[in-house]
Amino acid sequence: MKTTQKRICSHCHDVIETQHVFSENNQVFLKNNCSNDSLAEEEWSPINFQWIPVVQLQERLTHV
Repeated sequence: MKTTQKRICSHCHDVIETQHVFSENNQVFLKNNCSNDSLAEEEWSPINFQWIPVVQLQERLTHV
């Protein structure tokens, strides 16, 4: 389940959807969407994410 927030871009006036994420020890975490309004404890889940250089990404996309 994704946690998204919608904000209006001040330059183009389009809606931008964002998610709360952080990384620690080469692991990326995504904040869970909690239905209750309790701020006592936040829940974060690890996600499968790996940074790669832009050049490497372009190479992978052109060889598909």
